[in-house]
Amino acid sequence: MFKNRLSFLKSPLSILTFIFILLFSVFTFFQLIYFKHYLQQSIKTKVENTLSQVEGKLSDYVRFLENFYKIPFIPEFSELPESKGWLLDLVDFLEELFKREKFLNLAIFYQKDPFLSWNFKEKAFPFRECKNALYQEGNLIKAIHQTKIENKEYCIFMTLDVSYYQRAFLKYAFLTIFFYCVTLVMVMYLLYRFHRAEEKKKEAEKRLQAEKELALLGRMAATLAHELRNNLNNLFLLIQTSSMQESAEGLSQKRILEELKGLLNWTQEILLFHKDIQLQPQFFDPESLLLELKLMVANLSSGKITFEIENRVNELWGDPFWLKKSFENLIKNACEALTEGGHIKLTLAKRGDFYIAELYDSGKPIPLEIKDKIFEPFFSTKKEGFGLGLYLIKKIIEAHQGVVEIENLKEGGKIFHLKWKASA
Repeated sequence: MFKNRLSFLKSPLSILTFIFILLFSVFTFFQLIYFKHYLQQSIKTKVENTLSQVEGKLSDYVRFLENFYKIPFIPEFSELPESKGWLLDLVDFLEELFKREKFLNLAIFYQKDPFLSWNFKEKAFPFRECKNALYQEGNLIKAIHQTKIENKEYCIFMTLDVSYYQRAFLKYAFLTIFFYCVTLVMVMYLLYRFHRAEEKKKEAEKRLQAEKELALLGRMAATLAHELRNNLNNLFLLIQTSSMQESAEGLSQKRILEELKGLLNWTQEILLFHKDIQLQPQFFDPESLLLELKLMVANLSSGKITFEIENRVNELWGDPFWLKKSFENLIKNACEALTEGGHIKLTLAKRGDFYIAELYDSGKPIPLEIKDKIFEPFFSTKKEGFGLGLYLIKKIIEAHQGVVEIENLKEGGKIFHLKWKASA
């Protein structure tokens, strides 16, 4: 049961949905990576800009001290009240600047000797060398910045707590993944609903087809009963007559055979109607087929119908049995329409990747109001027959990946166009 519920995942639409989900997943993954990279770059840029500002403030303050005291810079300047006040102002500036990040400590070294510091526990220079560097330890970012003022080296060290960015990333990741999951669930739900709608549509089509088949079965039973009754009545009368008139015995036997042959033909039509068309396509020479069709017309028309063949191909592709059956039904239908005689012409040709068979007869055109119905099973304008001939032709040609069309000619007559693929 669970497998049946997941069967919709094998449909073409499901494959497209899978591709969409895959692309959406990749996009979401790279979106998270990009956002994390963006946060890291933002922190780095902000710290570097801040260190440059601190460098500028330090440079201005050192020059102020040297100008005010008229001596070169000495580490003892750190004990001055002005230095402590300047440091507190600098700390206030940094705390205001890093409200979200949380500013932790600051240290300024002069020639690797401590000069000014805030919340910095180390008494000596804690690094091998002073060079511009920025590295992260967990939620802490430690920054080192080297600068020269009046050809003297100063080193600025600063520590920040950037857990705010970690929380921001986790929040963004949670919302992104939540949106991704909601989208995924919605897509899968819509796919499932679409599949269920398709299943219901197929079930409705099956029910409709079953109803049509029942209706056809009813029509077939009624037609079969009618035809059997007529033929059995004829047989009964012929047998009764032959028993009373011995001189007409030969004629009656001939009529009996004709009636029995008619019953056999109708039985064959019913069997073909229910038979699945299983093709065994091949290339074959149409000459023997055309010869049989000529003999068939001669037997059906008793010389009242002229039959012309124009063959433009050396071979045909298809199932010889079924193509012969379609041509026979088509010609039989034309002969039955030409009760007063007339002309029939069969043309075989090849156009591009398709074979063409065109059957012209000089009979009456097909009325427009029934033109779309004549290929339906059990539809017939004749008093006799089941109305399966044209239906079987359409079924055979469609099995050959082809189509059947009718063309009424202005000058009179009509043409049946049969078109099917030249090869599989």
